Amino acid sequence: MIQRVQSIYLILIFVLVGVMSFLPLVIFQTSDHIFYMNLFYFEGVEHLSFAVDLPNIWPIAALAIVLALLSVYSLFRFQNRKQQMLLNMINMLVNFGLLISIFLYADSVASFADVKGEVIYDVAAYFPIVTVLLLILANRNIRKDEKLVKESDRLR
Repeated sequence: MIQRVQSIYLILIFVLVGVMSFLPLVIFQTSDHIFYMNLFYFEGVEHLSFAVDLPNIWPIAALAIVLALLSVYSLFRFQNRKQQMLLNMINMLVNFGLLISIFLYADSVASFADVKGEVIYDVAAYFPIVTVLLLILANRNIRKDEKLVKESDRLR
């Protein structure tokens, strides 16, 4: 059912991934230029000499899309609470993969000789941590619902 608390958490995950797709994840700086790593592409690299050497970040985008779709699919699997909890656990693994890939790709770009200074992680790079917390809260509430249903069945 859509009016449950865990449904709000799962919708928030979808919204966070949607917002994350519009915000820069990581900010890099060269000696005279600043460029960004978004969820789908690098922004502001047209005039850089090493633009062709930048890694393809499609795995980050793919993991984010899987994360959003799994949360929506889990939202509509409310009849089967055990399967919903399993989907949320799988979603946590995808989420950790997304978080690790963001930091690994940022580290690989920061290792280029032309990139100067520190890598600046924007707020959107930390959204996967928030989504893990939301998944934990969703599973906790699903577990409460399951316990309530078992207690009500026992009383019948």
